[in-house]
Amino acid sequence: MGAPDRTEDKTLADWRREIDALDTELLRLLNQRAAIACQIANIKVASGLPAYDAARESQVLSRIAEQNAGPLDEQSVKAIFNRVIVETRRLGTERMQEQSAAAVERA
Repeated sequence: MGAPDRTEDKTLADWRREIDALDTELLRLLNQRAAIACQIANIKVASGLPAYDAARESQVLSRIAEQNAGPLDEQSVKAIFNRVIVETRRLGTERMQEQSAAAVERA
């Protein structure tokens, strides 16, 4: 067996270093998610689909709420993910507009 978790031995600085590491990982994952959203924007432009898909956004929020084990409550998790969705949709919409403008210029 591994050593017991000695959380009571951690200092404020230790906890903050852990938070900083998690923040770095969250940022990496958010940017990875945004990059995928840009790829989805490419597909949507090619397929003539709109940027906003209310059913998909609802599905994502429901799935996340179901997977949440806490300590954040459902309302908090949905609010956080809703903001992530809004920002990635904004980025995807910008990419879609850029692609559409470039297609018009090529025509």
